[in-house]
Amino acid sequence: MRTLPAVLAALAVLLAPPAHGRTLHVPAPAAGDTSRAAAAAIAEAQPGDTIVLGAGVHRGPLRIAHPIVLTGEPGAIVDGGHRGTVIEVGASGTQLESFAVRASGTRVIDIDSGIHVLRAGGVLVRDVRLDDVLYGVYAERADDIHVSHCTLTGRVQPLDESGEGNGIHLWYCSDSDVHDNDVSHFVDAIYLSFVTRMDAKRNRLHDNGRYGLHTMYCQQNRFVENEVTRDVAGCALMFTNHVEISRNQIVRNRGPRTYGLLLRDCSDGRFEGNRLVDNTIAVFMDGSNRNHLEGNLVQDNGWGILLFSSSAGNVFTGNDFINNDYPVALDMRRTDNHFDDGTHGNYWSDAAAFDLDGDGVSDVPYAPVSAFAFVSKQYPDLAVLAKSPAVASLAVAERVFPSLRPSEAVDHFPRVRPATSPAPGGPRVVRETGPEAAAPRDWGAAAGFAAAALVGLAGLVAGRRA
Repeated sequence: MRTLPAVLAALAVLLAPPAHGRTLHVPAPAAGDTSRAAAAAIAEAQPGDTIVLGAGVHRGPLRIAHPIVLTGEPGAIVDGGHRGTVIEVGASGTQLESFAVRASGTRVIDIDSGIHVLRAGGVLVRDVRLDDVLYGVYAERADDIHVSHCTLTGRVQPLDESGEGNGIHLWYCSDSDVHDNDVSHFVDAIYLSFVTRMDAKRNRLHDNGRYGLHTMYCQQNRFVENEVTRDVAGCALMFTNHVEISRNQIVRNRGPRTYGLLLRDCSDGRFEGNRLVDNTIAVFMDGSNRNHLEGNLVQDNGWGILLFSSSAGNVFTGNDFINNDYPVALDMRRTDNHFDDGTHGNYWSDAAAFDLDGDGVSDVPYAPVSAFAFVSKQYPDLAVLAKSPAVASLAVAERVFPSLRPSEAVDHFPRVRPATSPAPGGPRVVRETGPEAAAPRDWGAAAGFAAAALVGLAGLVAGRRA
């Protein structure tokens, strides 16, 4: 037992890489030269060495079995020839920096990737451009992987869900960091499966076949300050808990079934300060419980919140719902979801707010679920009647007769002005409050109500004459 520390210290010395490795320069082969100098240099490298690829095209595949630094001069490219994986990393502590990777194979079953990290921790991929690849960066059981300042471009057309391959694909990884990347033309820009404590920051995820961010069976991940646009769903979180989604731009995800946030069996998450603008459905929740959504801008969407009865205990507070066709739609009358936290509610652009005491909170509670939204959720074809006089009359009737409301969902403290600045193109918001403030005028509803009154009066007169 006394010799155990000494033995461990000796092993650490023997296994540790040299403090200062060699620097090896590998020029690109001339046109027509089929030699693979880069692969030979990597095979001969010792732990801690740095290999610098010269400008030009280097033939892949490259296999890294020792912790080295692989970098490139401007214009250095590693070409896979459309066969297999271009660069495979099997050594912890490897660094890949400042070169381009292109032309991986096409076989999903073989995970043909631009860069494939297998059972290697602490790998760094920085300032690498990947083009024409099936998978961009695929990491399997690779903890503490860092992918930053990379541009990844796949082969999938936007909104084509039949495509194959993901941009950054992590499987059974923990404590990873993915930031400042541009990812497009994959099925999913970032796909996480059984991933814990991953941070994704300031990435631009756009024009993908399916999802910007897709998680399955993940815990304690953070997705902060990213831009997600022109995908089927900005973020699709499934069987994922304790997630933080904050300060993201989730915009223009449009299509027959597209979403800004799709939550399926996702619980105990926090969604704060996001801008969900111009999506078919801003937030969809099914089987998702105890989530907290606060300070989000939900504007110019078809549906603001689409909430299934399988979801409970969710709290919506401090959000701004502006110019959505249907602010909230539920499929149940009784609900355990709350649209205020007991003291603070949300802003609703279509609410006729009255603030006589000038405290910034409407004196009248607001029911965000309209009867028409409740029915059209079950029968989507009715959406063509959304702006009709009949629907406007129904909305007025709901305000006059609360018993007509289809759901118990109520914001008891609705704000009279938004907390965030509306997105460009949004409606002008009157910010004055107090007894002298004029309530927003709903001329369509007034006209519908007047028409309904005239019809009723005509019927009454005709009945008396008869």
